[in-house]
Amino acid sequence: MKNVFVQTANVKNFITTMKEAEGNLGDPSLLVFYGQAGRGKTTAARYFAAQEGWTYARALRDWSGLWMLQDICFELKIDPIPNRKKACFEAIVSTLRKNPGIVIIDEADKLSPANLERVRDLADLTYVPFALVGENLIVHKMKVERRIWSRTLRAVEFGPITAQDVLFFAKQAADMALTAQQAELLRDAADGDFRLVSRDVKRLEGLWNTNRGVKISDEMVKTAIRQGLKGK
Repeated sequence: MKNVFVQTANVKNFITTMKEAEGNLGDPSLLVFYGQAGRGKTTAARYFAAQEGWTYARALRDWSGLWMLQDICFELKIDPIPNRKKACFEAIVSTLRKNPGIVIIDEADKLSPANLERVRDLADLTYVPFALVGENLIVHKMKVERRIWSRTLRAVEFGPITAQDVLFFAKQAADMALTAQQAELLRDAADGDFRLVSRDVKRLEGLWNTNRGVKISDEMVKTAIRQGLKGK
């Protein structure tokens, strides 16, 4: 299976929202992209950060205030990285004021309330959007503090992938032309989880490769799904 980046409906919503925010630099705002694991949030965030030159940092469970700020300094290529919170914070503000650009913090549901406040302060003082990407808990954490939620320009959910997404992915990644019904079988078996659909499409490709020239049948799709469920 080819390593391709497929622009699902979720991905299109992501890039549209990010481009809108990028076009409004100077507005100290927060963006939040949320949804359950496996919906393609991290893949989209990493891919477009690399493509567009946005800053990408991944939150860690045990991030202290200093650790978070130092990691952001590292991603902004600040050198040397200060060893105190105040100095780190000021270095980030200075850098983003001189070279404004969106900052993405992935797995943001792991952020502590204090670190969420620091992110809000950074957005306020740098006048650049900070995009928080995480599972559903991040929205709850942000809503707890009105001053954080009131800064949120957009809240975009990564929902279940569509059957159309599955059709497009199978064609792009494995050159397989599925029927609408087969795409729905794969989507429903994965409960809309892109990661699981990718797993099952890879297994289906393996079955199809042993029977080249044979039309992909519903039974082949069901076999791939069963193999995925069994971890084969």
